[in-house]
Amino acid sequence: MMHPAGGACRSLLRIGVLGFLFMLLSLYGAQAQDVRGGVRLGPAFGFLNDSATPFVSQAGETKASTNVRIDAHVGGHLVVPLTEHWSVQPELQYVRKGAHLSRADFSLYTAERYRLAYVQVHLLGRRDIALPGPLSLYAVAGVTGAVATGGSVRRTLRTASRTVEERIDLLENDLIQRWDVGGLVGLGLGYPVGRGTVTLNLRYAPGVRSLFTTNQRPEAERGRLGFEPPPLTRTPPALRHDVILVAVSYTSPLGP
Repeated sequence: MMHPAGGACRSLLRIGVLGFLFMLLSLYGAQAQDVRGGVRLGPAFGFLNDSATPFVSQAGETKASTNVRIDAHVGGHLVVPLTEHWSVQPELQYVRKGAHLSRADFSLYTAERYRLAYVQVHLLGRRDIALPGPLSLYAVAGVTGAVATGGSVRRTLRTASRTVEERIDLLENDLIQRWDVGGLVGLGLGYPVGRGTVTLNLRYAPGVRSLFTTNQRPEAERGRLGFEPPPLTRTPPALRHDVILVAVSYTSPLGP
């Protein structure tokens, strides 16, 4: 039987993707002679943050050491010029992110490795900056929206006498939010190749919503380790995503 929240999430994902494609077609039709399109691929450096400072946890809040997770992202984009230097850059992206949490005392070590997957839509403003020679530089900033397509945590509990591991599906019992919103700022440094441009991109994308819900797994499913880590309790810390995206992209004119 389909989980109601899962069905709503899939419907929201379909609507979002269709709306994004319609927006791309509209923009392309309006500026077809100048529109450029491209693809991007690269690593994603994820972190679960509870402070205003990027990639820095607030002391004592999560009661854990928080470490970066390295994963990947891939996506496509359009560049729709508005003036000589300003453009709109809509994007569609698949990204995997998360973080690693660990706790240790004299007799017990526990670790959680969160891995989350999202389909994201970005609506960015772009400013091209002239440089001498063949290199090109641009800056982007805008908003992002995301729908979760997968999520899990692998837990390890280690004592002097035993090691226990388990995997928890985070979407099955709505342990994480099904959607997220955030911002994005970044720079790109490009070099012309053929009709297009190969660009090295560096971006920072902070989330706005807290990741974890107040839901918990049924008590029968918690028997193996006997307790839930703080992010999966009824009073979870207000952890949100911080992500640095590094990518190589190729952009070329779509017209003749």
